[in-house]
Amino acid sequence: MLIPLRDHNPTRHFPIVTVSLIAINVAVFALINLRGDQAAHLAYSMVPAEIAGKVEKTIPAPPPMVSIFTSMFLHGGWMHIIFNMWTLWIFGNNLEDALGRGKYLALYVFWGYLAAWSHIAFNWDSVIPTVGASGAIAGVMGAYLVLFPHARIDCMLTFFVITFVEVPAIFFLIFWITLQFFQGNPGVAYLAHIGGFVAGWLTLKIAGGQRILGHRIHYDHDD
Repeated sequence: MLIPLRDHNPTRHFPIVTVSLIAINVAVFALINLRGDQAAHLAYSMVPAEIAGKVEKTIPAPPPMVSIFTSMFLHGGWMHIIFNMWTLWIFGNNLEDALGRGKYLALYVFWGYLAAWSHIAFNWDSVIPTVGASGAIAGVMGAYLVLFPHARIDCMLTFFVITFVEVPAIFFLIFWITLQFFQGNPGVAYLAHIGGFVAGWLTLKIAGGQRILGHRIHYDHDD
């Protein structure tokens, strides 16, 4: 497994939106877990069969379409939220810097929405609750690939032994999205990851790619 640790890609401005998203996710996770409020977790999670109108929640909950958005701020466990928020920090701060706060936030939510539908479309009858910011973060990663393909990423490689390597963003991100096609864990919404990543990549491609950055492409070279 290749785990990202940090990127060598400085920003011009403090990433207030990225930090706020992380803070909200952590606060919601802490609040629900400290209270042991499993009912709230189920109420605000997204269930494909509910979106399709095939079943209804048996507890008070927002409309099914709203749950697409509320589920983006729920997580299933400590490792789930830690990995998601760390990945958002690594890739989100530069994207916020490049796009501007308002556009970045709007696209983050938009990518999360499209990612959710990527999962729903192939799991129309599923009654399994779906939670997590992974789809939206995958969109951030796809957009990062367009804008900063040569940024350097420090990673931890776990393969029999633990080693540390530095790779171009394009290598890590293509490795990551390729891996999503070969995962077999039924508890992970890999189609949401794929849909979010493609949405982020395609959005930035249509918007003009690296021309968005003008002459201010921020990444470090070691040569």
